[in-house]
Amino acid sequence: MLARSAPSTSPDAAARAVEQVRLGWRLYLVEDPPRVLFLSKAPRAVLQAVFYVLLARLTGGEQDGGQAAFVGISAYLMCLSSIVAAGGSPALDRDEGTLYRVLTGAVPPFRFFVLKYLPYTAEALLVSLTVLAVAGPVLGLGGTSVNLLADLGLYALMAVTSTCLGIAVGVLAIMGRSEFLLGNSSSYLVLVLSGAVVPADRLGALGHLGTVLPLTHGIEALRLSLAGRPYAGAVAAEIAVGLGWLALAWVLAARWGRRARVHGLT
Repeated sequence: MLARSAPSTSPDAAARAVEQVRLGWRLYLVEDPPRVLFLSKAPRAVLQAVFYVLLARLTGGEQDGGQAAFVGISAYLMCLSSIVAAGGSPALDRDEGTLYRVLTGAVPPFRFFVLKYLPYTAEALLVSLTVLAVAGPVLGLGGTSVNLLADLGLYALMAVTSTCLGIAVGVLAIMGRSEFLLGNSSSYLVLVLSGAVVPADRLGALGHLGTVLPLTHGIEALRLSLAGRPYAGAVAAEIAVGLGWLALAWVLAARWGRRARVHGLT
């Protein structure tokens, strides 16, 4: 059985959090140096954005030159970082033999995972900004990109809410060694059900399932903003969804911690 260190005082907890964020960024830069982001992840996202928008145009389902699809996919592609990459992060600690320190340290597992994921939230936002800056003009939607950049706060919100899902996915993955399955399947669910490419009102009953996924309401807010319509309700719904996934991540982290202390890491 693994014993946990005694809880620290508030000043110590703050200092530990700052140090963990710093070390989390250093670890992130080792695993994903800038050249990986700018020479692999960002170009991949741009090419995928072009593919999905061209597909929307070719299928004839878009009467706006693919603008609706571009809005959705510019947000969705952040999930490659906030859900897929971030969801595999705890598994790297497990495979490198350092995960047990989460159980013996003074920082609770949930707080550890939240702080560890911050670099992926930033990466997710940067990926979407790259799509807007590069794919938009390539597709002849430069004006749309400029208008969407005015809603940078919505993209930042979605980077956070999708990371909340990524935290839940990551913790669930180390409970059953299924990081690749869970990360990819979760991102595909968001792609299909959030209305990123096909608006939710065209999905029928499936569209209701997307209401509990991140990005669904954020993408709706982006489209409402472009149309000059109020979108405060969509923002509130997106925040609520993010908090729901964060609460689930807290429950999963607590359960994982209790089980691992008794039965050990698997």
